[in-house]
Amino acid sequence: MRSQSDIGLLAVSVGLVEFVHGALLFVLLPTLVATRLGWPMGTIGAAVAAYFFAEVAVKLVSGWFVDRIGPRRMLLVGFWVYAAAFAGLVASRQTWQVFLALAAMGAGASPLWPAALTRLTRSAGSEVGEALGHLFSLWILGAGLGIGTATLLSRTNHPVSLKVFIIPLLAAPVLGFRLAADPAGAAVVGGPRVGELLRLVGSSLAQLFTSLIPQIIAAGMLIPVIVPYLLTVVGLDERELLVLMVLVMGTGLLLLAPAGRIGDRLGRRLTYGLGLGTVALLLIAVPFCRPLWLLALDFLGIGIGYAFVLPAWNSILLRLLPEDVRGAGLGILMTVEGMGGVIGPLVGGLLWQIADPAAPFFLSGGLLLLASGAAARWRTDVVEG
Repeated sequence: MRSQSDIGLLAVSVGLVEFVHGALLFVLLPTLVATRLGWPMGTIGAAVAAYFFAEVAVKLVSGWFVDRIGPRRMLLVGFWVYAAAFAGLVASRQTWQVFLALAAMGAGASPLWPAALTRLTRSAGSEVGEALGHLFSLWILGAGLGIGTATLLSRTNHPVSLKVFIIPLLAAPVLGFRLAADPAGAAVVGGPRVGELLRLVGSSLAQLFTSLIPQIIAAGMLIPVIVPYLLTVVGLDERELLVLMVLVMGTGLLLLAPAGRIGDRLGRRLTYGLGLGTVALLLIAVPFCRPLWLLALDFLGIGIGYAFVLPAWNSILLRLLPEDVRGAGLGILMTVEGMGGVIGPLVGGLLWQIADPAAPFFLSGGLLLLASGAAARWRTDVVEG
């Protein structure tokens, strides 16, 4: 019973931070902060890049500390640093102050996912897929509510709009304090050196790289092109676009926990491979879905597919990483994902420009098919744990 309470507290506290994270990057920076400082779009883009650069740069170190001092302590450190940096952002009046505050927020966010995932595996036991479904559900719900709330507040252009978001950032560490203390001996005192750590993580994840790299690039390719494609090529209006986005996110949100439970029962490799293969085929089909009802069915299928992929994939990663270096291993993996995520948007934008607006969907789907096929060659005994 205590483990279920821990998982709930963990999911809600991370969801509160994601509430602010989504609001900040999608709405607050491009509207309230930019209006107050009179920024051009180039400066806004550079500010967002500063946030992500700091998060990726500190991820390795923060993951290492998760194993040394325990995930609960690192969660609390991340919560407080993030909240303090956001308070600094609210008080900022100069461009350099905003950049410094955003970099500090990125550093504060860096330990949250390695610590949360490490803590979750210790609390969830064999039901890690279902627990991951709950965690990702709160993540998506928090980010979506943050974007919606910030959009409403941005229309008022009221000075209190930014300050409101300090409240959930203060609630997150309060909930974090209610988490049970890390078990005695859970933190590693000595631990392997950096070279040994890289060898351990590399050997554990070697069989996944043929799926990991295509998956990262494929997902990133669609970030800059999917909304312009639906608006300018398909000709959707803002209301129809909103319906499609809600359909995908809402379906994923409702199915994440049940899909994680199914993955625990049927096998994570099978669930991941079939789910990702389904998403790949549906992405390739997007340029051929012109009627709105057909496009809606296609996007609905993508939402269902990803609901199965996310818990299964993360369950596989967590089971392959040795427990005593899991935090550092997640830090390494998320650093690779962060760097790889830069490549995808560049490729997607270039394909749109020099080839065809539909080309990113074809290449993204093709890469995901390769990633799905690679899963068939994984060793079942290692993956299923």
